[in-house]
Amino acid sequence: MNSAAPRRSPRKLAGSPRPAGTAAHRARIRILVADGYGLDRRGMISLLKSQRDFEVVGEASTVADAIALGGSLRPDVLVLAQSTSVDQGSAVAALRTAIPGARVLAIADRSAEHCVVLNPPSRDRLETLPGAPGCVGGTDCLELAVRDGAMGTLRRSAAPAELFQAVRAVAAGSAWLEPGTAARLAASANGGGSMAALPLSERELDVGAMIAEGRSNKEISTSLNISEPTVKKYVGRLLEKLRVEDRLQAGLYLARHPLVLRRRRSAAAR
Repeated sequence: MNSAAPRRSPRKLAGSPRPAGTAAHRARIRILVADGYGLDRRGMISLLKSQRDFEVVGEASTVADAIALGGSLRPDVLVLAQSTSVDQGSAVAALRTAIPGARVLAIADRSAEHCVVLNPPSRDRLETLPGAPGCVGGTDCLELAVRDGAMGTLRRSAAPAELFQAVRAVAAGSAWLEPGTAARLAASANGGGSMAALPLSERELDVGAMIAEGRSNKEISTSLNISEPTVKKYVGRLLEKLRVEDRLQAGLYLARHPLVLRRRRSAAAR
């Protein structure tokens, strides 16, 4: 659950009813802004309103509100900040499930330099130690957003001009990815990065998810209703398949690469 600002009711802004095929409608891009932080949301709206071809038709602080407004207002673009609260799972996935045709532009809460996934706190310390292992990049919120169906990604550190370009591209049905996200997706497609295939069974995925949450073998045994020796067997298989030495390394890897735990579930859904 995201600890965003106090919830406020979703708002339809002035002029929000969709015109019936008028020239004014064809010339303007209708935008719904969803952001869990009020000041950031108002700042985003103010920026978007500065463009003559944009019309901000509504705002929301939660994914539930964005779904309700998106269904009635049918915006051309849904600008979705990652701070927008959702009961569980991915905000983008929830929106795309409720509104399959939604064109989502996902906005990260931080710049790449301040993202704790891409720049873990340990990195500064390790880089000063000779012979220390290098840091393997993880899967950040924007890569996850694209995997869940976002058409565009942008970091909070982007210039306003980039925001405008991204909105226009997504409204036109084109992908618009900030450079870091595009590079990581390309690396994954070429066999590198977090999406490299791992032959994990459903039970191994269950055990792996609990290891990533810091659960003990006893807790995993109780939760999955299997014996502790059986848990140890699955842990051993995970270590071998992930090519790590112990459960701590396995937990860190899985926490930083959540797509490994999600792949089988997504394939089953298809």
